[in-house]
Amino acid sequence: MRIVTEKESPVEAKINEDSIIPVDETTKKILQIIQDDFPIVEDPWLEIGRRLKIGEKEVLTCVKQLIEEGTINKIGPVFDSSRIGLNAATLVAMKVPQNEVHKIASTINQFDNVSHNYEREHEYNVWFTLAATDSTQLTKTLNEIKQKTGVKEYDVLDLPTITRFKINVHFQLT
Repeated sequence: MRIVTEKESPVEAKINEDSIIPVDETTKKILQIIQDDFPIVEDPWLEIGRRLKIGEKEVLTCVKQLIEEGTINKIGPVFDSSRIGLNAATLVAMKVPQNEVHKIASTINQFDNVSHNYEREHEYNVWFTLAATDSTQLTKTLNEIKQKTGVKEYDVLDLPTITRFKINVHFQLT
């Protein structure tokens, strides 16, 4: 499985044991703060540097390198979608010609309520999640995505959420 594209910055990452990159203690501490206690202040990178007794530039250089090598693919909030009014969700799988994957993924990612857009090695090779305020809005948005991408109805699997399970992944690095 590989990430097709992130909404904020297009990246491709292939996950395999050859891509393991050694991480020093300072980098682990930076990653731990970003994951667990990201400072919500005007200058978060300066604050992280202050906590670790290093310069803001060192923090930014480290984070930039982690992004470039694919260790970090996104920095952003994690929230409970139902608490902000997104009460309907679905997982969508599409059969997409290989030469169209990136174009179609880019079109899908134009929709603000799409997340987790991945390419998989399967007949249904593009998968993404879609959330909306209710099932009517969810259907309307999915129909708009199908229309804009040109993917035929019979090449789309709509797998709506029946029971919601929220998991949290937390890496202990330090």
